[in-house]
Amino acid sequence: MDYEYWIDLASQIINIITGPAVIFSVWFLVAQIQTQIKVGKAASRQSIAEAHQEVTLAGLDPLLMKAKKKLIMNEKLEIEEEVGLRIHMTAILRARENHFYQYQMGMLDDEEWKTMRKALGTLFMGNKLNLDVWNKSKSTFNPEFVKIVQEEIELRKDTFKDDK
Repeated sequence: MDYEYWIDLASQIINIITGPAVIFSVWFLVAQIQTQIKVGKAASRQSIAEAHQEVTLAGLDPLLMKAKKKLIMNEKLEIEEEVGLRIHMTAILRARENHFYQYQMGMLDDEEWKTMRKALGTLFMGNKLNLDVWNKSKSTFNPEFVKIVQEEIELRKDTFKDDK
């Protein structure tokens, strides 16, 4: 009889402790998930910054710099220069498509994506070569990304230089 009393008492104590313990465990799990989301977003943002820096530094290649200068001066490009610029632009577009994917997955917030989207549109301002690269390669990109790029191009279509 005394034995049953202690078993019943232990059972009641365990029942009292179990409820708050479960609630605390769930709260702790939620806190851990929120922390991991923040860490993931920070890592994603760092990855974007590093990718942007790599593409930017690649654009400082002497061949590309010479080609960009010719574009600004409305001079004819050598074939090597044009090929270099086309490859560089394709790399930039692939990086931007990756940013779009990260945005879709929730790794970038709306404000970050809006800023990146505006920057995407500036790639085509006054640059028919970039527009030509895009028109020839857009079928190889995510259709939703293509729609966004087309919208950005449409917003800036009056900035395209005429070929001379």
